[in-house]
Amino acid sequence: MRRVPARSVTAAAAALLALSGSLAACSSPQGADSGADDKSAAEICPTADTEGTIKIGMSSPLAVFAPLLLGIETGAFKEAGVDVQIEKIPSAESLPLVARGQLDAQMTSLSTSHFNTLNDGVDVRWIVPMDNQQKIPAGTPVPGYWSHKDVVGSATSPDLTKLKGADVSTPTGGSGVSGLILDNALKKVGLGLKDVKLTQPLVGPDALSGLTNGAVSAAWISAPLEVEAAKDPDLVPIAGYEPGVTGTAIMAGRSLLDRPELAVKFTQVLSKVTAKHLDGDYRKNPETVRLLAAAEEVDKSTIENSALLVFNPKFSMDGTEKFADDLQAFALKRGELEYDKPLDTAKLMDTRITEAAGSCDSVVK
Repeated sequence: MRRVPARSVTAAAAALLALSGSLAACSSPQGADSGADDKSAAEICPTADTEGTIKIGMSSPLAVFAPLLLGIETGAFKEAGVDVQIEKIPSAESLPLVARGQLDAQMTSLSTSHFNTLNDGVDVRWIVPMDNQQKIPAGTPVPGYWSHKDVVGSATSPDLTKLKGADVSTPTGGSGVSGLILDNALKKVGLGLKDVKLTQPLVGPDALSGLTNGAVSAAWISAPLEVEAAKDPDLVPIAGYEPGVTGTAIMAGRSLLDRPELAVKFTQVLSKVTAKHLDGDYRKNPETVRLLAAAEEVDKSTIENSALLVFNPKFSMDGTEKFADDLQAFALKRGELEYDKPLDTAKLMDTRITEAAGSCDSVVK
């Protein structure tokens, strides 16, 4: 189904957008009258001659960005005539740049800020999802919330009621996807975010350190630090992504949306490297491990011992709208948005890109 808006991670991002003034005023750097939005998936097939530069904002080379990282590391984008330039910049800073056309896209997670841009009529749309979370056994070391055995007990059957009144750190202060994940986990035992004490956000190594030294009873441990957390017998995973869409996304701005053929070719490259390097348990493939370690700037052992991620070469947008609906409902309930009535999240998506990448003849060798 084609879903194109008529006009498209954190609390920090929302604040930055507010400081930027009305982004609607700069929502269409190349103009929204290019006619690109009127083309069907069948009309945006790339050719061998489709070339161009795509500037993408990315906070850091995370494991969930593997298809993009591999496309760069292997030279696949360059070989296809797509010059992908990465700007290492926090999502909170890259979103306004995408809106102004200074960046073409973000490699990020869907956040409350994206809903606020939609409300402002800004052309930023979800065009490609990344990983697809699979159901995993309880206690499996994965990125997500971790706690102490002396707080919640067994890793395979943690008692989250013990977190009532406890200090818990989320990377976004309880907003966005990480807040939703914690709230959903607590709901299963009759609690919610309101029943824990959200501390000053701890991110990266600081989160693991804070958890280890007892400064907090639970914290979000991001990849690849779950490998280090698993080495501590006193730490246990307690909550992570539900099976399905995770919200990891390529969000495109007007400057890329006006070049849909290039976006499709870019996605075909993602499909190629995913099928070649990320099929099955890629952690056992020496070449994939070498490439990922170089791209993610980590040791090979980190790749080999990290949680297995699943990437579908088709990059289907199925489930993305429901994910966005759930996140929007959560954000509205917490008063994180600049509006109080739900928006049509289908207007935040452009499903034509992945549809065309799969249905058009591939021009990627």
